[in-house]
Amino acid sequence: MGRAMRAPRRTRSRRYVAVQRDRSWATKAWECLTRAAIPDAGFRVPGSRGGEWARHASAAGMSVVPALALIASACTNPPEPVPVDPRVHEATVAGFHAAREDELDAPDSWLSLIALHWLPEGETTLGSDETNDLVLPEGKAAPRVGRIVRTGDEVRFVAEPGVVVTSGIDSTLSLPAGTGAIHPDVSGDPHITDEALGSAGSGKSIVHRHGSINWILVGRGDEYALRVRDNESPNYAGFDGIDRYPTSPDWRITARWVPHEKTVLVPNVLGTSSESESPAHLEFWVDGERHTLDVTGSPDADRFMMVFADRTSGSSTYGGGRYVWFDAPDEEGRVVLDFNLAYNPPCVWTGYATCPLPTRDNRLAVAVEAGEKDWVH
Repeated sequence: MGRAMRAPRRTRSRRYVAVQRDRSWATKAWECLTRAAIPDAGFRVPGSRGGEWARHASAAGMSVVPALALIASACTNPPEPVPVDPRVHEATVAGFHAAREDELDAPDSWLSLIALHWLPEGETTLGSDETNDLVLPEGKAAPRVGRIVRTGDEVRFVAEPGVVVTSGIDSTLSLPAGTGAIHPDVSGDPHITDEALGSAGSGKSIVHRHGSINWILVGRGDEYALRVRDNESPNYAGFDGIDRYPTSPDWRITARWVPHEKTVLVPNVLGTSSESESPAHLEFWVDGERHTLDVTGSPDADRFMMVFADRTSGSSTYGGGRYVWFDAPDEEGRVVLDFNLAYNPPCVWTGYATCPLPTRDNRLAVAVEAGEKDWVH
């Protein structure tokens, strides 16, 4: 007899999981609503049908999704913790911080930045001679390396005759924190005399190299800048590791993903800000006190980066806040928010980064004594 054919296994898309998660959250919210009054709206829950409550909420001028979020968060307890083996957790945190130190000590890291030069329309000259618009370190670059020509959104580099400049692909500064050291292989990079700068694909940039100096193009809104690095920067000699708090299982927190509809204003160190959609906030408890942090990014993402500040910001940790990544919520709407993996933004290591800062509602009224501390140098 022939082998029986097995039915193909059904896989769940991120959208399916998100829908099921939101349904679970809404069910819990409704169970809470049927036991509670809604004093701010001036009425009690009229029955057991969600549609009936929704009509009453709408008549009272309430948006159903934010109203459910508000009441659900007000009458829920901390979610059931997501378990982890303590030894595995300790090893994970130690491995992350070892990789952080390795990646900063590697070529092309944030420690190598020496300039962020904003480009006007027209030509910008660069080289070690002081007459250039962008002056590079003396003894490390030709007196005139070349010129950058910006025409609208097109930016090109034109090399000075006889000056050796190579072109390659770079992704170092776009890699997730904790990736570890990446040593660029430049052996096959061709010499160029005229080439456009810009993106080379998702998270990748065209990089031009001249000795220990290299540069890539970055865009911020309608503006463009050269991000210039020196792999012989004295910052490397001053780097002796990252100080951090001891690993604590108490700061590996299980939070609840609470969907909402919100637009947040995200500031940055340049003094500007941009709007970002927030699909949810995280709700969690520290020593019995409830706290929330707004999430930004696509609701269908696999991972999210949280920018937050707390009571340690400006003292033992960087005043501009810290970052921490977390995975998308499980089907029960739970998120593991491990502050032991909180790390410094690039602006701790260089004055030539464009770091986002915590939004107004992402400043915690608690001291998060976990993760990386500020760099004293």
